Amino acid sequence: MPQPDPSAALDAVDTHFDTFVEELRALCRIRSRRQEPEKMAETADFLAASLRRWGGSAEVIPWQDSHPYVLGEIDGGERALLHFNHYDVEVEPTGDDDAWISPPYAAEIHEGRLYARGVADDKGALLSRVHAAAAWRLAGLRPPVTSRFIMEGKKWLHSPGLASFAEAHRERLAADAALWENSWLDERGRPLLKLGEKGVLYVRLKARTLARELTSQNAALLPAATARLTAALASLQRPDGTVTFEGFADGVRPPTERESELLRALPFDAAFLRERAGVERFTGDLDAPGAAVAIRTRPTLTVTGVEGGDNRDDITLGLPATATAKIEIRLIAGQDPDRVLAALTDHLRLAGFGDLDVRVMASSRPHLTDHRDPFVSLVADAARRVYGAEPVAEPYTQWIGNQGALAGPPIVGVGVSRADAGIDGPNEHIRLEDYRMGVKHVIEVMAAMASAPATAATAADARSTGEARR
Repeated sequence: MPQPDPSAALDAVDTHFDTFVEELRALCRIRSRRQEPEKMAETADFLAASLRRWGGSAEVIPWQDSHPYVLGEIDGGERALLHFNHYDVEVEPTGDDDAWISPPYAAEIHEGRLYARGVADDKGALLSRVHAAAAWRLAGLRPPVTSRFIMEGKKWLHSPGLASFAEAHRERLAADAALWENSWLDERGRPLLKLGEKGVLYVRLKARTLARELTSQNAALLPAATARLTAALASLQRPDGTVTFEGFADGVRPPTERESELLRALPFDAAFLRERAGVERFTGDLDAPGAAVAIRTRPTLTVTGVEGGDNRDDITLGLPATATAKIEIRLIAGQDPDRVLAALTDHLRLAGFGDLDVRVMASSRPHLTDHRDPFVSLVADAARRVYGAEPVAEPYTQWIGNQGALAGPPIVGVGVSRADAGIDGPNEHIRLEDYRMGVKHVIEVMAAMASAPATAATAADARSTGEARR
């Protein structure tokens, strides 16, 4: 079938752009912080009302381990395009509010840029999808695809409620392809197409060696929990961070030669990272292209915190009875968090640390969409038409997420911000023209998807990697 002409919808973006921007500003003025449930509920209601305002349907659904989900749809053509976004802000440490050029929730515009906490991650990307579907209706046209929306309000960073929510609403989330939450344009104005996310296994280890803390005069007779825990931690990796326990890397999918080429071509400011970290070299003396590959494709284990004993700035004579550590394991495509957890516990048992308590704090599966998937090409072609620039495909990313909970259709991440948007920090912003182009990009994706061969929209089972579902 011929591709629907998107020109009327594209023109509608320009005609109604001020309305779109004002709605985005109103959304950004709601302080949707995870610590404030009433504001999260207010944001969910706002988003549901937005979908209804633009001719769609929406339902606000409370869910365990989460703030309310918004599940919505704007009816259109036979094929379905799923949009996943989150509406909570402050995903990372935010810095000092006094460093902003305007208050973080004032949503002010300065020199063509909208400044607001959460506008780059992820409210701008979220509303750009709604406004893309709205533009077709404002042009007097039925959208060429049906847009389905899942908007998440995380209560905790690792989205523990997403997997059960997605399973319970599988039919309403069924789609031929998905656009994932956020991405950005690089310093040359090239859109970045994110094709995957790392998974995570986050655990807490606890050592208990005594019924209670005693004086250290007993150290010749009794074991300290701090010594036991640090010995266990030292058995997991070498000083350079290389993980040594058997089974850790089972199933890892190494990048293909072409994927390695794509990764090496990605912008990576090695000098900035070294300066920020205060180091002269990376582990293994990696150059910038090598670092761009390693940061995305190497599974890692990080001891993120250790606690035990009395650490006051004073002379103390205690023999610690308990000690704890938090461990973050970042998983890449092919790894399974359950298998890695089993390998970790087996190692501790065989190494003589089977008495340590291992508690899972968070777990998610890695996911990867093949860069050769026809939907990836479709999104890239749409970007070329809108931006007049060659998009950059990122087949592996360094980011962790829960994409695996919605594994099935091909998934591509696109966004409306820039790499220098100051995400979560002072002066987070987007450029208004980038927002305009981001809405138009989604319109072009919709038009192309409606006319693409069936395999271009439904090739997930054949083309998306299946590791995240095992």
